[in-house]
Amino acid sequence: MRKLIRRALKSLDRLDHDRLHSLVQELVEDNDQLEIVLSSIPSGVLVTDRDNRVIMINNPARRLLPLSTGDPMDRLVWEIIESEDIATYVREALDEDRGASMLDFPIQRQDRSIILSCGVLALVDRGSIVGNMIYIEDVTEDREEDARLKRAESLASLTTLAAGVAHEIKNPLASMGIHLQLLRRQLNKDGEPPPQLGDSLTVLEEEVERLNNIVSDYLFAVRPQNARPMKANLNELIRELIQLLRYEMEKARVRVLPVLSESIPPMPLDEGAIKRALLNLIKNAIIAMPNGGELSLKTYREQESVIIAVSDTGEGIPEELQGKIFEPFFTTRDTGSGLGLTVVYKVIKEHGGDLHMNSYPGRGSTFRITLPIFQIERKLIPGGTS
Repeated sequence: MRKLIRRALKSLDRLDHDRLHSLVQELVEDNDQLEIVLSSIPSGVLVTDRDNRVIMINNPARRLLPLSTGDPMDRLVWEIIESEDIATYVREALDEDRGASMLDFPIQRQDRSIILSCGVLALVDRGSIVGNMIYIEDVTEDREEDARLKRAESLASLTTLAAGVAHEIKNPLASMGIHLQLLRRQLNKDGEPPPQLGDSLTVLEEEVERLNNIVSDYLFAVRPQNARPMKANLNELIRELIQLLRYEMEKARVRVLPVLSESIPPMPLDEGAIKRALLNLIKNAIIAMPNGGELSLKTYREQESVIIAVSDTGEGIPEELQGKIFEPFFTTRDTGSGLGLTVVYKVIKEHGGDLHMNSYPGRGSTFRITLPIFQIERKLIPGGTS
């Protein structure tokens, strides 16, 4: 078609009206066909001319990229992209007359976070750069699947490493705890112990208890669980947790805001495991609000799934750490085993569900648990309540 157009241009002054009309019609049809093709592919394509001004943009690019308002055509490409990181990446590649390999960028939408992978490709004709193409893909699901696989691999390696060690540690800790109790009783029997000795005993008892909790987390994280799901009221379970933690939340100046949907039916749940998972999320939220704040606990039904959303107004998690928080042993605190969220993830997976997190540094975090109702019901143990 290009050769035909060039030949036609050379003889343009000799073309009659009908031939000229036919040629223009062919150009319009070809251009329409090109736009249909570009808008039908799932990825975004944005084309610039040699001066880096937009000359073509398909519908997926308009949908995926955070664009400024107004018509993007004939504007400098980095001026129409509202994401500062993507705009800088594109501008640096274009200023240096080079392409740029695909790079991931987290983008915050009103309802969720997505990950866009962007690349810049120079368009070359006869050895000269005549423009550039910016290519955009939504890789959110791919990256989430990669993260899930990585967490599964980490959990498998954790199993072989920690199971034996935890068993070996737990017995001596139990013995130490018993002997500390005997020692305190003996000292109390002989009279009031010296203050320094009493303080030392208290420290020892607290540390033994802390180590016991860490070992318990290890064992829970690595042992295959014989889940015994029974029909339970999820909202009532959450109310019991709120009551249990009321004093702790009041002391931390945290106001709890339960919004529990009455449309949720009784569900087959391992109540102990679900309570443990939610307790971890709630305590993490309280710790994330050292100066107080609001803790939101929501339940609602979404088609054939039940959603539990735990949100806080705390410090949030830095973007560079958000991909690591479900990894075993990873923690942003000075104390703790780094297994709390690993335990949460394991419990939810064993219930056939999924766990997602959105966090905004300085504004708080939301952990969203999805429990598919009917998948859970198929996991009921023989003889369980139906």
